[in-house]
Amino acid sequence: MAAFNRRDLKRLGIEEKKSEKAYIPKIRWNIRDVFFSIIFLVAILTGVYFLSAKIVSELNHGNQISITNITNTSFSVLYGIQVLLMVGTVWFFAIYWRRSSFRDLGLTYYSILRTVWYSFLALLLILAINFAYVFVMTSVFKIAPPENKIAELVENGNVSSTILLIVVSLIAPVCEELFFRGFIFQAFRQSLGVFAGLFISSLLFAAAHLEIYNFIPLMAIGWVLAYIFHKTKSLFPVIFLHSIYNLLMILVLFSQFKKIAA
Repeated sequence: MAAFNRRDLKRLGIEEKKSEKAYIPKIRWNIRDVFFSIIFLVAILTGVYFLSAKIVSELNHGNQISITNITNTSFSVLYGIQVLLMVGTVWFFAIYWRRSSFRDLGLTYYSILRTVWYSFLALLLILAINFAYVFVMTSVFKIAPPENKIAELVENGNVSSTILLIVVSLIAPVCEELFFRGFIFQAFRQSLGVFAGLFISSLLFAAAHLEIYNFIPLMAIGWVLAYIFHKTKSLFPVIFLHSIYNLLMILVLFSQFKKIAA
């Protein structure tokens, strides 16, 4: 039986998987790059928010329009632009400016079975955190959760349910994980250590959602996602988990509206 040489193994794809597993990311971007990227995103998104609100007001021909409708329309525009800007800033600072690659950001191969298993365990943990938080807020502090922005969009018919499902469960998880875990978390971990990276990236992740009531559970979710990424060294498990979680939340939201309609 003839022995396989290195070239034969590479041709069969075995060598690539071995090198992929041993790949050491080159984190050439730093905290300063993260700082400038956040300033850029906040400035652009703030401008887009007020511009979209102004356009809605003008299209209404000067008639009175509720602040809820303006907010919902601006929110739907912002959500689409936000995910595109996230990828753009990551590409500019990490890849174009610092000459890193998407592999350095965490887009590397990881076992599908382990991805599903870790996602299942993490999803149970996240759901437990959410239920515990809501129970404490409603039963102990008597504070009811405010109406969700996405719930308002669906209820008012401001955005297609299909488009919303695609954006929230597919596009957003990819862009957010690339930005918060691949870009921000790795920059702070590289400079300040793992704990600082986990804390700061999850803090920024929660703040970016602009939901004061859900700030703590969002931060906990960000922490879990960053920790899984730190352990697996791949964004695919956290993208999968993020996508499944968002999909589950959207399906629960849709089921609630069906019950109300019935």
